[in-house]
Amino acid sequence: MTHRRNGLDGSGEGWSIGSLFPDGPGWMSAALSRKSRRFVCLLLGLVLAAMLASPSARAVDARSESASLRLAAKAADAMDRGDFLRAQKLYETAIVANPGNAGAFTGLGEAHQARDEIRFARKYYRIALSIDPADRHALSALAQLDLEAGNRAGAEAGLRKLRAFCPACEETRKLSRALGSGASDPSSPATDP
Repeated sequence: MTHRRNGLDGSGEGWSIGSLFPDGPGWMSAALSRKSRRFVCLLLGLVLAAMLASPSARAVDARSESASLRLAAKAADAMDRGDFLRAQKLYETAIVANPGNAGAFTGLGEAHQARDEIRFARKYYRIALSIDPADRHALSALAQLDLEAGNRAGAEAGLRKLRAFCPACEETRKLSRALGSGASDPSSPATDP
């Protein structure tokens, strides 16, 4: 077995660290084999592709956005007619066309709530709020669900958020009335869910 005097030799494994200047201590260099370089390039390429494919990096074209808005409008009409299952399917299709359509997620939450599927309604309201934290319909609906479930602190937190985004909105006034006089003070303590 032979050892190099000024460095390590891992050339059999595809790497080596040796001295740049055999007489100068502390000067080290690393060399990758061709196979190792290809692997590193492949890995960097995959990381770059993943970053470009992320939902936040993808832009929705105008045609898809327009289709999503039309489908959401049809879904709202179905909701008005009481056809909640049809509305649900239309909202889902609107979301496929544009996953960034917060209004479609809110509508999907409303369709599930109308069908007494509260767990799903909460899920879709939260998704809508992750896209648009100022979606007053989702904020109000989620706070109302919290209030109905006996989570007064969650409802009050929702009211504070509503007041921050839309102090004069009907949703804000309605939730304030539902909570009673104790929640009308914006500085009243409550914890966020």
